[in-house]
Amino acid sequence: MIEYFTALVLHYEMQGKELQTVVWFENEDHCQEVLQNDVAMPLYEELYDLYGNNIMMFCEVTKEVSRIVRPRARPEVDNG
Repeated sequence: MIEYFTALVLHYEMQGKELQTVVWFENEDHCQEVLQNDVAMPLYEELYDLYGNNIMMFCEVTKEVSRIVRPRARPEVDNG
């Protein structure tokens, strides 16, 4: 299994200018966990209230490997 660095991207518009903030994670699961729990939603909701519906927040997986998980070798069994 291979894991990839993943960015949590917060994209919004303020005074006609597009702004983007990125928070990095070691894998997509960590990013999705933050995106879907109560950590990110208050920020999203506050920005929505202030600046309208031109807000996007999403996880973007890179092609950069953060970790390779190799299966462990099975212990040898003595059949004798």
